[in-house]
Amino acid sequence: MIRLIDDINATKISLRDSHYSQVILSHIKTYGSSYSFCEFYELVRGGKRIGLFSSFNGSVAGDTLEGATPDRSCIRETAEFISFKNPYSAELAPLLSGRAGINGYIRVKRSFYEIPAGKIPPGLNSSPNLEAVYKTAFGDSGEEYGIWLTDTVRRRNMGLLRVFSLGGSCLTVRFCGCGRAYICDVATPVEERGHGQARALMMGVSSIYSEMGYSCYLAADESTKDIGFKTLGGDYVYKFRSGFDI
Repeated sequence: MIRLIDDINATKISLRDSHYSQVILSHIKTYGSSYSFCEFYELVRGGKRIGLFSSFNGSVAGDTLEGATPDRSCIRETAEFISFKNPYSAELAPLLSGRAGINGYIRVKRSFYEIPAGKIPPGLNSSPNLEAVYKTAFGDSGEEYGIWLTDTVRRRNMGLLRVFSLGGSCLTVRFCGCGRAYICDVATPVEERGHGQARALMMGVSSIYSEMGYSCYLAADESTKDIGFKTLGGDYVYKFRSGFDI
């Protein structure tokens, strides 16, 4: 069964060394169980907790716990849970997602890339204007901007997130853990593309984090062109079917 955890901060959980667990941990550190828009659920089989989910602002992340192996009933229940929560996206550890898919969702292939450390380029900005960053990464400011800004500032003030820019290009380091830093939301204005600016930004940021003992990685879907970095593996993200051409 999957059931709500009333107080995640008072719950002892053995998370894995994985991308999915780091996503969940970032929500635990930032919000805990104090806000209605951030909830945590446990997957239980035979009276033993074997998986964990976070539901945050319309997205769900799920992972198995250390040493746990879900069976078919757990995979089916996970799919039912996603359908019930109806998030716009869900990233699930492969052991939880199976191959049958989830009703109402499409699977979007995603690859993980290792970002090598390079020279820190002149002009790299570690405190860019956040409204400009949002417009570059997500388009014109709208009702989602306030939500994004509040979350970004909160995580940044807690030392859990950093935003960088170079020229018009920008990226976010969403979280660090287990010796790795996760780069996401890499974007460059159309008029500035094709000059290697985003690549220089990523490698410069990787150099900064390398000095702190972290290696950087990036998750990118199949719409991203070959960026010439080492592939660490891949998975699928579930996207709500509305708005996709299928």
